[in-house]
Parts: sequence; structure tokens; C-alpha cells
Amino acid sequence: MPPTRRSSAQKRSRELTWRLCALAAALLCAGCKEKLESIDLPGLDLPGLHGPDTGAAAAPASAAPRAQSPPRAVAATSAAPRAAAAGAPSLDCDELPSEEEERRAQLPPLTALGKAVPVEPWTPPPYEVLPGVMLPAKIAAKLEQIDREYARRTREHLVITSGTRDANRQARAMFTKLRLGEDLLKLYRNKAAILEIKRAYKARSGKPPEQVVAAMEAVIQDQIDRGIYVSAHLRRGAVDVRNRTMSPKEKRAFLESTAEVGGVLVIEETTPAHYHLQID
Repeated sequence: MPPTRRSSAQKRSRELTWRLCALAAALLCAGCKEKLESIDLPGLDLPGLHGPDTGAAAAPASAAPRAQSPPRAVAATSAAPRAAAAGAPSLDCDELPSEEEERRAQLPPLTALGKAVPVEPWTPPPYEVLPGVMLPAKIAAKLEQIDREYARRTREHLVITSGTRDANRQARAMFTKLRLGEDLLKLYRNKAAILEIKRAYKARSGKPPEQVVAAMEAVIQDQIDRGIYVSAHLRRGAVDVRNRTMSPKEKRAFLESTAEVGGVLVIEETTPAHYHLQID
């Protein structure tokens, strides 16, 4: 074999070996589908591991970025759900930072979170509730109805990523976002309320994180007492549902389920992707 052809064959062999090693490592992990999706395996046609078909070729790297789609609100009624007019949601919806983000912000571990559904006697709901998520009993019962309808249609269960928060949990979330460099004025619409919270954050600059959080919590609680809710999750009834793992068919089933149960406003958020539910 000529040297150039031998070199080319050896290169292809090395690339194939690397891909197979990456595939084997990913299969050893729990949730291997998500792991496989995160690995670049060009040339391996693996069924069920492709993202949703957008119907068009990917844009070149030099193309201008597309604007983010605005949130879509869907009123849950007895009729089939349909998208409302484009516009901002009625309430600010913000995701809680992950445990890793809180660790990087040097916050001590959160304690005394309570049960996910604080009722006695307590039994786990059929849907999954992430650690630290608090759900009033009335909201938990409504979610169980929605989950039952969703499971009937899809044989899957919902994952609840965020629920009702108190002032302390909200202060921790905002402290973490500020420590990690996020601009709260871009995330929330009530700029005056945000400036009050940021002043408390700056006034305790250099103090231990728990002291800074306590100062921010006092401001947020004062705002709540005045009827100001900087986040939708400070009101009872705000719930986030994971949808990044849902197929288009499952998303449709979820909207149909909320419509059948009724009393729910569904807002589809894109950054990060999730369904925000406002439950009566």
C-alpha cells in the first residue's frame, strides 16, 4: 500500500477506535441516551439519538444568530390548547441555580427544606419532584391530576423542577446568580425591586455569604409584605415542568392534559427550556 493510502487508513482506524471508546464509556453511565447525545460521534448512525428535525440544514457558523422565540402562553380550557399572542409572560419566571452553581457561589448547603408535598400522611406523588422543590397540598393535587392524564397519553411522568419559594430560597437563588455574574436587571421586569435587592447585596460586600443572603431575604420579604413579587415563584401556584426531554408528541400530550384538567395557565419558556404553570 502506498504511504499516503496507508496513512489515510491508519487515521480512519484511529478515529473509529476513539468513537467506539466514547460510545462504550457513555453506555456505562445511567441515562445513557442523554450522555450519547452530548458526545460528538460523526459518522455513527445511532437510532433514537438525533435531535428534533428542524426541516432545514444547519446555518453556517458565520450566519447571524437567530433571535430567541418569545414565551408562548397557552390557556388551559376544555378546548384544545392553542398559542396566545406573542408577548412577555404575566409574571417573571426564573430557574433556581443548580447545587453546583450554589457551591461555586460559596453558599453553605441548604437545610430544612421540608417535604416536597407537605401533607400528612405523606406518600410520594407519581411524578418526580427535584430536591428542594416545595409544593402546597392544593397544587400537588392539581399536578397529580395533570400527571395522570399525561401518563395515560404517553406512559411517562412529569418532572417538577421548581415550585413555591419563600424569601430565603429566592434570596439564595439571586445571590448565586449575582456571584456568577448574571445581570438581574435583564432577567426581571420590576427594575425598582431588583435595585433594592442589589443594594442589600452590595452593602454586605465582603461579608460571609449567609449574612449577604439574610440581608437580601429581608428586602424580598418586605417586598412581599407590600404586595411586590419579584418572581412568580414567590406566589403560591407557580410551578415549572421539565420539557427538554419531551418529544413534540409528548409536548402536545402535556398541553392536552392541562387543558383537560383546567385551571392552569401554561407558558412555554425557552431560556432555559421548560413549561411554567400558573395554577389557580
